[in-house]
Amino acid sequence: MHRFISTPLAFLTLYILSATNASATASIDTQRKQFLQAESLLKKNKLPEYQKLRTQLDSYPLAPYLDYQQTLRSLNKSKSKQISTFIDKYSDLPIANRLNRTWLNHLNKHKQWKRYAQHFAAYPVSNTRYECQQQFALFNGTKKQKKSALYKARELWLVGNSQPKACDPLFKAWMATGRPTSSEAHDRFWLSITQNNIKLARYLDKKITQKKQKTNSSAFWSLYNKPETFTPKKLNRIPEAHRIVTAKLIFKRWYRSQPISAVNAWVKHRDQLMPISDQLTVTEYMGVRLNRNYHSKAIELSTRLDPNYKVDAIIESRIRNALAQQNWKAVREGVKHLNEEQRKDPKWQYWDLIADRHLAPHQSHKQQVEQLSKDRSFYGFLAAELNNSPFELNAKIDKLNNEALTELKQQPAVTRARELFKLGRLTEANREWNLALSSMNEEEINLAGYIAKSWGWHLQAIINAAKTKRWDHIELRFPHPHANLFKTYAGKNDLDLSFPVAIARQESAFLYNAQSRVGARGLMQLMPKTAKETAKKHKVPYKKTSQLYDPETNITLGSAYLGDMLKRFDNNPAYASAAYNAGPHRVKKWLKQRGHLPLDIWIETIPFKETRKYVQNVLAFRVIYDRLEGREASLLTEKQVKLLALNQNKKTAL
Repeated sequence: MHRFISTPLAFLTLYILSATNASATASIDTQRKQFLQAESLLKKNKLPEYQKLRTQLDSYPLAPYLDYQQTLRSLNKSKSKQISTFIDKYSDLPIANRLNRTWLNHLNKHKQWKRYAQHFAAYPVSNTRYECQQQFALFNGTKKQKKSALYKARELWLVGNSQPKACDPLFKAWMATGRPTSSEAHDRFWLSITQNNIKLARYLDKKITQKKQKTNSSAFWSLYNKPETFTPKKLNRIPEAHRIVTAKLIFKRWYRSQPISAVNAWVKHRDQLMPISDQLTVTEYMGVRLNRNYHSKAIELSTRLDPNYKVDAIIESRIRNALAQQNWKAVREGVKHLNEEQRKDPKWQYWDLIADRHLAPHQSHKQQVEQLSKDRSFYGFLAAELNNSPFELNAKIDKLNNEALTELKQQPAVTRARELFKLGRLTEANREWNLALSSMNEEEINLAGYIAKSWGWHLQAIINAAKTKRWDHIELRFPHPHANLFKTYAGKNDLDLSFPVAIARQESAFLYNAQSRVGARGLMQLMPKTAKETAKKHKVPYKKTSQLYDPETNITLGSAYLGDMLKRFDNNPAYASAAYNAGPHRVKKWLKQRGHLPLDIWIETIPFKETRKYVQNVLAFRVIYDRLEGREASLLTEKQVKLLALNQNKKTAL
């Protein structure tokens, strides 16, 4: 938009971690190919050929993985001693634990109870599934073991959560003895209520037969099913030990259907119901949701819930609500009551500054703006835009110890992680990497980040920078793989060159085979349905979901979809970023509700915390990548800068 910094960016210089001998590289490449060949031979059961090749791979980092695969293929013929020998030999590798669990599952499946019990005793697994299997194995043992297993079954059953299906055989055997008793069901009923496991509580209620205990559970359901009928007298019908947890549960439930009456009743009774320390979760639950949903009575009810500004989460939500109303006095009052650490956050410094500017427009705020504009953050960059000052990256450079780097790269777990990463086996690579990090000090973890970066494993480099709080180490935190692809498809979709890169950095940290819990895939985290629709619209060859793990396909479709969102939402990158994350239907709704607000307020009042942070990060990352690439950097266009809260009034504009 308005500036180009020509200062040399020394921090862009990539460090050469160590000189790699060409013949050594060729050797490891050859071994990697032999490893894959050996795996293929093993799968085809060509054991003589496999054994011959295996003898040539003793020095290859992943040789134990071949032994692991061979062992897996012969579990039916294996003896416990063979498995124990493997686990002992490779005890410091993740595959030892995996084989241990696999072997236990194998013994359980084939009902080899004695062997299971003996092996588990020697190599225990701290996991409920395997503990249940162990007890069932003992149940099928001697009379003494059976008695012990039934006692342990009660202990495993008597918890507030549902246990794994692997526990069912043990519990079935336990229940065959006439268990649970009404008292046991009653005890577990309240444990499940404590964990808000209502489905389990309903199941357990059917097993409560003792009259007084049934009266207790009925008193709970009476309040839970109709929380609006709450009275202290009704709550007193609940056993004293369970009144606080019941009150918390029913008031939250009441709030979801009738927020105003629930808040009023809570404020009226909370001090009589429980100590102040126990009140916080319900008070915060109500206050945050009132303000986040911009309820018409939010300000009034928040004042009742937290009259003295003691609950930090409610204070922040009250500030955002005040921003939505552009009530600058209330914004300042809220910021004033934040704790000292929160007030240092550039976000609240920015809004305190904007509020003060509106309340006292004739005072000079130059010093505050200049100080804030030095911060490398969304709000620092906003201040720089308003002040027409340079974007500061505040980059630092590590002076790397090449000798220490070389030594670190040779650690067995690191070499295994490298090979697994090179082979695209990221789950296993992550296990080995985490194992390697577990024995490193902070300085070594920092160096490991540069090792990961040299492999192209950018996610781990970024994570390592965060672990060691090296926020200013820009070269680690903001890599730029697939630069030509991003450039090509940004151009084809009329996007700023840094926009799709910033999206990929936020979405996956450039992990090509990333998959979210909801099913988004690849570098730019596309949902399969979105990818299919975008491919059809833009006539991009696309047949199956697995193609989203191909960088070019993912960047092609991701950039096209981002371009669609930008065109749909007035070429505004904030709206487009929000739509990319939360969906265009939600952004359309938010614009209808609060589209009249200044742009920075609209961003800060996005109801979803994840989307709010997402938009701020993407906009800031665009600036960082533009600066790193030596391009003219802008957070917003001139048109969008005019939409900021400070520029809505000539008296407040800087």
